Amino acid sequence: MAKTDDSGGSQPEQLAELSGTLERITFESPDGAFVVARLAPDAGGPSLPVVGDLGGLVAGEAVRLEGTYEEHPRHGRQFRVAKAVPVVPATRRGVERYLGSGLVAGIGPAMATRLCDHFGTDVLDVAERHPERLTEVEGIGPKRAAAIAAAIRGQRMVRDVMVFLEGHAVSPALASRIYQRYGEAAIVMVRQHPYRLARDVPGIGFATADRIAKGQGFREDAPERIEAGVLHALGEAEQEGHTYLPAAVLAERAAAMLGVEREACGRAIDALAQARAAVVEAGADGEGVFAPPLHRAEGQLAEHLQRLRAAGARTRPPAAADLGRLSAGQRRAVVAAARDPVVVLTGGPGTGKTTCVRTVVGAYEQAHLRVALCAPTGRAAKRLAEATGRPASTVHRLLEYGPDGRFVRGAESPLQADLVVCDEASMLDVGLARSLAAAMPAGSTLLLCGDAHQLPSVGPGTVLADVIRSGRFPVVELTEIFRQAGGSRIVLNAHRIHRGEPPEPSPPQLGAGDFYVVACDDPVRARDGVVRLCVERIPQAFGLHPQRDVQVLTPMHRGEAGTESLNRALQEALNPARPGRGEVRTRNRTLRVGDKLMQTRNDYQRDVYNGDLGEVTAVGADGTLTVEFDGRPVAYSSDELGALEHAFAMSVHKSQGSEYPAVVVVLLPQHYVMLQRNLLYTAVTRARRLVVLVGAERAIRRAVQNADTQHRYTRLAERLRAG
Repeated sequence: MAKTDDSGGSQPEQLAELSGTLERITFESPDGAFVVARLAPDAGGPSLPVVGDLGGLVAGEAVRLEGTYEEHPRHGRQFRVAKAVPVVPATRRGVERYLGSGLVAGIGPAMATRLCDHFGTDVLDVAERHPERLTEVEGIGPKRAAAIAAAIRGQRMVRDVMVFLEGHAVSPALASRIYQRYGEAAIVMVRQHPYRLARDVPGIGFATADRIAKGQGFREDAPERIEAGVLHALGEAEQEGHTYLPAAVLAERAAAMLGVEREACGRAIDALAQARAAVVEAGADGEGVFAPPLHRAEGQLAEHLQRLRAAGARTRPPAAADLGRLSAGQRRAVVAAARDPVVVLTGGPGTGKTTCVRTVVGAYEQAHLRVALCAPTGRAAKRLAEATGRPASTVHRLLEYGPDGRFVRGAESPLQADLVVCDEASMLDVGLARSLAAAMPAGSTLLLCGDAHQLPSVGPGTVLADVIRSGRFPVVELTEIFRQAGGSRIVLNAHRIHRGEPPEPSPPQLGAGDFYVVACDDPVRARDGVVRLCVERIPQAFGLHPQRDVQVLTPMHRGEAGTESLNRALQEALNPARPGRGEVRTRNRTLRVGDKLMQTRNDYQRDVYNGDLGEVTAVGADGTLTVEFDGRPVAYSSDELGALEHAFAMSVHKSQGSEYPAVVVVLLPQHYVMLQRNLLYTAVTRARRLVVLVGAERAIRRAVQNADTQHRYTRLAERLRAG
């Protein structure tokens, strides 16, 4: 908040300090970065609302706050927090409130009063130094005294860690996690092994650990720093989709990041391998460096696929009469799926993959064999079920993902199936594919279906492409476009894009075709044009619902034409704030009744999955949300909203495995680094009835011509060929 000076300009508010006890937390955003709380000031007087980032501090804690007083138009005077630090309460009032808040186990308000009546403000010191003296207070025996003393010591340790780390610009929330991980050894660990934090504590990356270490005098060429930097670079490679990096590439990346010599990073790689914190393995491109979990996953996936290949399939081919209506490619696929233990079926839109899968499944069912259908995401599984008329599930649900984070189905408890069909197999990363292959019983068949030309998996690996490249398993690629799909410009243009040819749009007037290009090279104009298309032009010309039927796709999250800006603009246009329409606000977004949301992680308790789309139907006074998924209401508490994000617009990557009546795709020069053929191909093939490309001709041309997708370092194909 700013004050206006005499000249009409503004100047920042003076920072103020405020000490007291947090009485209660009335609201906390899902990421914990915005809190509304009531503070009882040490100076006395009524409690005061405080808002901002309290860094994980909880009700009952004594705190020192820095910030500014402001006047809220609805809530009146409040204190906006810039910094929050836990302290030892110094006044009788503060100590009594602290002890009676419930933060210290075994003490309620009445007992807190009796303790303060007896010991005054020295009660905390007595509890830590002479806990046996607590028995002087009526109602406290030796066991209760010991428990109270232990609880107070524990709170003091958390506070000491927070105060210590506050000097290193570490938030109280992260300090609390550090204490939870290391307990009483937290300060020692931070002082002696700060780089361990990046490996051991969620939310602390290399940059934070490096800042803490440098603040304590660690040199730039310290071996601990270089080893931590190498592991960080290896973790970044995993985020990019690699299962490993060549040792020379890893050393070069780490050296550039750390500002040290490559030779020092090479020595760090050797030390990490000796400590089993990394795996160094020889391959066709020299020594490769793996994170141990990815090395195990890739090796085990290869072993399980080779095991299936060695066991062979135990089915019989379908009768020739059942194949007469199929194309030559489809017949090859059906016969292979009845004869071979691992088969890949791939092809673009309109080539008859679904018909092929239905025929394979029917042949197995006629032979009284067991069939299971699955896909990596809930949306893709639903599409598979609709296409085949049979139940389908996510891979996680098929493998019976348990609350402990492990799959029930595996090598020791395999699936009860003779055929497993996995659709959208291009989305399988190496870890999920390993788990699926491990659960396949000997003699069964795994049919991997997918479009090898789409974007690769979000997680590490290129499983479908590697299985194809290995040459060890039958691969059937369907290329013939069937008559019923041949009249669709969506299908024809998808194949043109795959061949490196620009798409051919329908006639310019909306409603006369199914594929349009709206020329625009300015991101603000593109954003505004997308809004008009969704709100007015597409509903009027095609009768499509702007939220349920139209999906906006864009390559990036940031920028005026990224998902964040588009979602704000589309929310304002399609579902603006109105009196009586419930909403809940977090630090950087507002969720309101009528909003289109997407679930971003699998939730087996609620039976909603990553990629599922829903609509907010109710908002509670306590910040709870009810979201309807396919007619089924699902409730979320205020601290669970992090699993949801707006879905008026989404990234092309997030749309994988889904299909929509209409898609509006934004492609601009600002998206240069993301403009690749497989991204545009994936976006276009998400649509059933309508595609509208909004963008610059040069951006579309760049995407069509750029077939040089980012290379991913993987060794699955090499392992399969060696087996």
